[in-house]
Amino acid sequence: MGHEVEAAAKDLGHEIVAKFDIDNPATIDALKKSGANVAIDFSLASVVESNVELAAKSSLPIVIGTTGWDAKIDAVRATVDKSGIGCVIGSNFSVGVNLFLEIVRNASKLINGAGYDAYIEEAHHRAKRDFPSGTALRVAEAVLSGLKSKTKIYSELKQGEAIASDTLLISSIRAGAITGTHTVGFDGEDDSIELTHRAKGRSGFARGAVQAAEWVVGRKGFYRFEEKIGEILDNK
Repeated sequence: MGHEVEAAAKDLGHEIVAKFDIDNPATIDALKKSGANVAIDFSLASVVESNVELAAKSSLPIVIGTTGWDAKIDAVRATVDKSGIGCVIGSNFSVGVNLFLEIVRNASKLINGAGYDAYIEEAHHRAKRDFPSGTALRVAEAVLSGLKSKTKIYSELKQGEAIASDTLLISSIRAGAITGTHTVGFDGEDDSIELTHRAKGRSGFARGAVQAAEWVVGRKGFYRFEEKIGEILDNK
Protein backbone atom coordinates (compact mmCIF):
# COMPACT_ATOMS: atom_id res chain seq x y z
CA MET A 1 0.00 0.00 0.00
CA GLY A 2 2.92 2.36 0.58
CA HIS A 3 3.92 2.12 -3.08
CA GLU A 4 0.28 2.55 -4.16
CA VAL A 5 -0.14 5.66 -1.98
CA GLU A 6 3.08 7.13 -3.35
CA ALA A 7 1.92 6.56 -6.93
CA ALA A 8 -1.55 8.01 -6.24
CA ALA A 9 -0.11 11.07 -4.48
CA LYS A 10 2.23 11.83 -7.37
CA ASP A 11 -0.60 11.27 -9.85
CA LEU A 12 -2.65 13.87 -7.97
CA GLY A 13 0.21 16.38 -8.01
CA HIS A 14 1.72 15.88 -4.55
CA GLU A 15 5.27 15.33 -3.34
CA ILE A 16 6.25 12.54 -0.97
CA VAL A 17 8.69 14.16 1.48
CA ALA A 18 9.27 11.22 3.84
CA LYS A 19 8.68 7.48 3.99
CA PHE A 20 8.77 5.37 7.15
CA ASP A 21 8.55 1.64 7.78
CA ILE A 22 9.70 -1.01 10.24
CA ASP A 23 13.33 -0.47 9.22
CA ASN A 24 13.05 3.33 9.27
CA PRO A 25 10.54 4.22 12.02
CA ALA A 26 9.02 7.66 12.27
CA THR A 27 10.10 10.07 15.00
CA ILE A 28 8.79 13.48 16.06
CA ASP A 29 12.00 15.12 14.86
CA ALA A 30 11.86 13.38 11.47
CA LEU A 31 8.21 14.30 10.96
CA LYS A 32 8.83 17.96 11.79
CA LYS A 33 11.94 18.19 9.61
CA SER A 34 10.16 16.58 6.66
CA GLY A 35 7.93 19.60 6.13
CA ALA A 36 4.96 17.31 5.52
CA ASN A 37 1.43 18.72 5.54
CA VAL A 38 -0.24 15.38 6.33
CA ALA A 39 0.64 11.76 7.13
CA ILE A 40 -0.93 8.61 5.68
CA ASP A 41 -0.68 5.42 7.75
CA PHE A 42 -1.02 1.94 6.26
CA SER A 43 0.91 -0.08 8.82
CA LEU A 44 -0.04 -2.55 11.55
CA ALA A 45 -2.85 -2.43 14.09
CA SER A 46 -0.32 -2.77 16.91
CA VAL A 47 1.35 0.56 16.10
CA VAL A 48 -1.59 2.75 15.07
CA GLU A 49 -1.97 4.28 18.52
CA SER A 50 1.72 5.18 18.78
CA ASN A 51 1.73 6.55 15.21
CA VAL A 52 -1.20 8.83 16.03
CA GLU A 53 0.61 10.02 19.15
CA LEU A 54 3.65 10.88 17.00
CA ALA A 55 1.46 12.79 14.54
CA ALA A 56 -0.29 14.61 17.37
CA LYS A 57 3.02 15.68 18.95
CA SER A 58 4.15 16.86 15.53
CA SER A 59 0.90 18.80 14.93
CA LEU A 60 0.42 16.74 11.77
CA PRO A 61 -3.02 15.63 10.52
CA ILE A 62 -3.21 11.93 9.73
CA VAL A 63 -5.18 9.51 7.54
CA ILE A 64 -5.36 5.93 8.83
CA GLY A 65 -6.02 3.05 6.44
CA THR A 66 -4.84 0.32 8.80
CA THR A 67 -7.56 -2.00 10.13
CA GLY A 68 -7.95 -4.32 13.11
CA TRP A 69 -7.46 -1.71 15.87
CA ASP A 70 -11.11 -1.03 16.79
CA ALA A 71 -10.43 -1.78 20.48
CA LYS A 72 -8.15 1.29 20.63
CA ILE A 73 -10.44 3.70 18.82
CA ASP A 74 -11.49 5.61 21.97
CA ALA A 75 -7.85 6.19 22.95
CA VAL A 76 -6.97 7.35 19.44
CA ARG A 77 -9.96 9.68 19.32
CA ALA A 78 -8.96 11.16 22.68
CA THR A 79 -5.42 11.82 21.42
CA VAL A 80 -6.76 13.50 18.29
CA ASP A 81 -9.22 15.66 20.19
CA LYS A 82 -6.68 16.69 22.84
CA SER A 83 -4.01 17.65 20.29
CA GLY A 84 -6.31 19.50 17.91
CA ILE A 85 -5.11 17.69 14.79
CA GLY A 86 -7.36 16.29 12.09
CA CYS A 87 -7.73 12.54 11.59
CA VAL A 88 -9.62 10.50 8.98
CA ILE A 89 -9.97 6.76 9.48
CA GLY A 90 -11.40 4.25 7.06
CA SER A 91 -11.89 0.52 6.99
CA ASN A 92 -11.70 0.92 3.23
CA PHE A 93 -10.83 4.05 1.25
CA SER A 94 -12.25 2.73 -2.01
CA VAL A 95 -15.00 4.97 -3.37
CA GLY A 96 -16.69 1.88 -4.80
CA VAL A 97 -16.80 0.18 -1.40
CA ASN A 98 -18.43 3.21 0.16
CA LEU A 99 -21.04 3.28 -2.61
CA PHE A 100 -21.50 -0.45 -1.94
CA LEU A 101 -22.16 0.28 1.75
CA GLU A 102 -24.91 2.71 0.79
CA ILE A 103 -26.43 0.15 -1.60
CA VAL A 104 -26.39 -2.46 1.20
CA ARG A 105 -28.10 -0.06 3.61
CA ASN A 106 -30.87 0.64 1.11
CA ALA A 107 -31.23 -3.03 0.13
CA SER A 108 -31.51 -4.08 3.78
CA LYS A 109 -34.31 -1.58 4.33
CA LEU A 110 -36.16 -2.85 1.25
CA ILE A 111 -35.77 -6.49 2.30
CA ASN A 112 -36.73 -5.91 5.93
CA GLY A 113 -39.95 -7.75 6.68
CA ALA A 114 -39.82 -9.90 3.51
CA GLY A 115 -38.65 -13.01 5.34
CA TYR A 116 -35.10 -13.22 4.03
CA ASP A 117 -32.14 -14.35 6.11
CA ALA A 118 -28.82 -12.54 5.62
CA TYR A 119 -25.14 -13.43 5.62
CA ILE A 120 -21.78 -11.85 4.74
CA GLU A 121 -18.73 -13.44 3.14
CA GLU A 122 -15.38 -11.68 2.78
CA ALA A 123 -12.21 -12.89 1.06
CA HIS A 124 -8.65 -11.49 1.18
CA HIS A 125 -5.06 -12.56 0.52
CA ARG A 126 -3.57 -15.11 2.87
CA ALA A 127 -1.20 -12.57 4.51
CA LYS A 128 -4.01 -10.39 5.92
CA ARG A 129 -3.74 -10.55 9.70
CA ASP A 130 -7.17 -9.46 10.92
CA PHE A 131 -10.53 -11.14 10.44
CA PRO A 132 -13.21 -10.37 9.74
CA SER A 133 -12.00 -7.44 7.67
CA GLY A 134 -12.76 -3.92 8.81
CA THR A 135 -14.83 -3.47 5.68
CA ALA A 136 -16.87 -6.58 6.47
CA LEU A 137 -17.70 -5.14 9.89
CA ARG A 138 -18.87 -1.89 8.25
CA VAL A 139 -20.95 -3.93 5.79
CA ALA A 140 -22.48 -5.81 8.74
CA GLU A 141 -23.39 -2.50 10.39
CA ALA A 142 -25.03 -1.45 7.12
CA VAL A 143 -27.12 -4.63 7.07
CA LEU A 144 -28.15 -4.22 10.72
CA SER A 145 -29.19 -0.62 10.08
CA GLY A 146 -32.01 -1.81 7.82
CA LEU A 147 -32.71 -5.47 8.57
CA LYS A 148 -34.38 -5.46 11.97
CA SER A 149 -34.43 -9.27 12.23
CA LYS A 150 -30.65 -9.15 12.81
CA THR A 151 -29.33 -7.62 16.02
CA LYS A 152 -25.88 -9.20 16.52
CA ILE A 153 -22.74 -9.89 14.50
CA TYR A 154 -20.88 -13.19 14.77
CA SER A 155 -17.62 -14.10 13.04
CA GLU A 156 -16.60 -17.47 14.48
CA LEU A 157 -18.44 -20.78 14.71
CA LYS A 158 -17.69 -23.49 17.24
CA GLN A 159 -18.10 -27.15 16.41
CA GLY A 160 -21.64 -28.31 17.20
CA GLU A 161 -22.92 -24.76 17.65
CA ALA A 162 -25.69 -23.17 15.58
CA ILE A 163 -26.18 -19.42 15.41
CA ALA A 164 -29.37 -17.73 16.60
CA SER A 165 -31.79 -16.39 14.01
CA ASP A 166 -31.07 -12.78 15.05
CA THR A 167 -27.32 -13.21 14.46
CA LEU A 168 -25.58 -12.04 11.27
CA LEU A 169 -22.69 -14.34 10.40
CA ILE A 170 -19.53 -13.06 8.70
CA SER A 171 -17.47 -15.80 7.03
CA SER A 172 -13.81 -15.10 6.18
CA ILE A 173 -11.59 -16.57 3.48
CA ARG A 174 -7.82 -16.07 3.40
CA ALA A 175 -6.18 -17.42 0.26
CA GLY A 176 -3.71 -16.56 -2.47
CA ALA A 177 -3.48 -12.92 -3.52
CA ILE A 178 -7.16 -11.91 -3.32
CA THR A 179 -7.26 -8.11 -3.09
CA GLY A 180 -10.66 -7.97 -1.40
CA THR A 181 -14.13 -9.33 -2.11
CA HIS A 182 -17.23 -8.68 0.01
CA THR A 183 -20.61 -10.31 -0.57
CA VAL A 184 -23.92 -9.74 1.18
CA GLY A 185 -26.47 -12.47 0.66
CA PHE A 186 -30.21 -12.48 1.37
CA ASP A 187 -31.65 -15.99 1.34
CA GLY A 188 -35.38 -16.73 1.18
CA GLU A 189 -37.60 -19.77 0.67
CA ASP A 190 -38.15 -19.06 -3.02
CA ASP A 191 -34.95 -17.31 -4.12
CA SER A 192 -31.78 -15.59 -3.03
CA ILE A 193 -30.17 -12.22 -3.71
CA GLU A 194 -26.46 -11.43 -3.63
CA LEU A 195 -24.64 -8.10 -3.73
CA THR A 196 -20.87 -8.20 -4.29
CA HIS A 197 -18.03 -5.69 -4.38
CA ARG A 198 -14.79 -7.03 -5.85
CA ALA A 199 -11.63 -4.92 -5.79
CA LYS A 200 -9.48 -5.25 -8.92
CA GLY A 201 -6.39 -3.85 -7.24
CA ARG A 202 -5.15 -1.58 -4.46
CA SER A 203 -4.96 1.66 -6.44
CA GLY A 204 -8.54 2.61 -5.54
CA PHE A 205 -7.77 2.37 -1.82
CA ALA A 206 -4.69 4.56 -2.25
CA ARG A 207 -6.44 7.24 -4.30
CA GLY A 208 -9.23 7.53 -1.71
CA ALA A 209 -6.67 7.85 1.10
CA VAL A 210 -4.83 10.63 -0.73
CA GLN A 211 -8.12 12.45 -1.37
CA ALA A 212 -8.89 12.15 2.35
CA ALA A 213 -5.44 13.57 3.10
CA GLU A 214 -6.13 16.56 0.85
CA TRP A 215 -9.40 17.18 2.67
CA VAL A 216 -8.17 16.85 6.28
CA VAL A 217 -5.37 19.45 6.00
CA GLY A 218 -6.47 22.49 7.99
CA ARG A 219 -9.27 20.64 9.79
CA LYS A 220 -9.52 19.49 13.39
CA GLY A 221 -11.33 16.45 14.74
CA PHE A 222 -11.88 12.74 14.22
CA TYR A 223 -13.73 11.63 11.08
CA ARG A 224 -14.73 8.41 9.32
CA PHE A 225 -14.11 8.35 5.59
CA GLU A 226 -17.55 6.88 4.82
CA GLU A 227 -19.28 9.68 6.74
CA LYS A 228 -17.43 12.46 4.91
CA ILE A 229 -16.98 10.88 1.48
CA GLY A 230 -19.29 13.39 -0.23
CA GLU A 231 -17.28 16.36 1.09
CA ILE A 232 -13.98 14.64 0.39
CA LEU A 233 -14.84 13.86 -3.24
CA ASP A 234 -16.10 17.42 -3.76
CA ASN A 235 -12.99 18.94 -2.13
CA LYS A 236 -11.06 21.26 -4.42
